[in-house]
Amino acid sequence: MSESRIIDMKRINKGYMLGTEKVPVLKNVDFRVEKGEFVAILGPSGSGKTTLMNIIGCMDVADNAGDRAQAEA
Repeated sequence: MSESRIIDMKRINKGYMLGTEKVPVLKNVDFRVEKGEFVAILGPSGSGKTTLMNIIGCMDVADNAGDRAQAEA
């Protein structure tokens, strides 16, 4: 991770079970924040904004969190 990056997430995936079917919410999401940057996460309802914020804030875990290369913060 670059010294100027404070968040660097790559290929993040997350889905939730709906009955017997897994519904993908985040599919191969890359998210990077550089030191000194201000960011906003925008999108329509149901697009995964809260899920992404919960993963960034360590309140939830990405489906592929066991892969060390996936997220560094």
